[in-house]
Amino acid sequence: MPNQNRDGRSPGSPVASSSPEGELIAVGKGVELFVRELGNPNGIATLWIHGGSVEDSSMMTRDLEPFFETLRVIIPDARGHGRSSRFESKDEYTWSAKCADMIALLNVFGIERAIWGGNSMGAALSLWAGVHHPERVHAIIDISGPPAATSDGEREWWAAHRPLVEARQFGRYYEANVLRRSGPDALEKLRARPERFAEIVAHLERHTIASFLALLDETFDRPDWLESCAAIRCPTLVMGGSEDTFPDPQQTRAVAARIAHSTLYLVEGGPHFPNRTHRREVQEVIGRFLEVVRTTRSLA
Repeated sequence: MPNQNRDGRSPGSPVASSSPEGELIAVGKGVELFVRELGNPNGIATLWIHGGSVEDSSMMTRDLEPFFETLRVIIPDARGHGRSSRFESKDEYTWSAKCADMIALLNVFGIERAIWGGNSMGAALSLWAGVHHPERVHAIIDISGPPAATSDGEREWWAAHRPLVEARQFGRYYEANVLRRSGPDALEKLRARPERFAEIVAHLERHTIASFLALLDETFDRPDWLESCAAIRCPTLVMGGSEDTFPDPQQTRAVAARIAHSTLYLVEGGPHFPNRTHRREVQEVIGRFLEVVRTTRSLA
């Protein structure tokens, strides 16, 4: 572990200011992550990670706003997303590779342990860290994170929409993804904000066709590692939407059942991203969980 962070300060010393607009940080050979930092620089370190494929850190900045006084929130773009490094092999997008980046990022900041959490891919990545690197994980907030094999329905959807990416119609693919994950209302709201839509698509267009295909091929071809979650020993909040299809409520309950010190909460009427559609309710649940975490150390 390093003795100083990237600005030469000792771990735990005050940070001059947060970086809501973000900055690129080198975390390994050929790997840079775009990172936003919000909240209290002396607060509890919290790694808050977005969902996969078309998501990025800009979509996660409001989730933990009520807790900025007590949390130091670090929101990265995972490799292959947003403004971070991209690769043209699906082998570069494994859980192990993404997790290694996050641990390297914590090392840069001089952080020994953090709360890990996020939505979808970011939530599952947090569970992965809890299984494989428990010494770096203080607690986990899992919102719709499936440690499950890609379903047949997901594979069929990707096979039907892969030609859009092959034709470099990234904007049309993004619209199809929003429609599937969040529904027609969310898509209409997005279309009503053309500047925001253009910003998101511009990030996707940083990909080559090969790098975007590699990222998505990995996303839609994942193995099952549900049983591994039984190794998690830190406090874990497992959340999901009652209307989600992957993970569906049964899969969400199965995750909570594998983790000894877990709290389960299903958002009634919630889709894959209940942290957006039911933000206040989700924040209230997170707030209650954080009260426990503040007085609890790892239970391993």
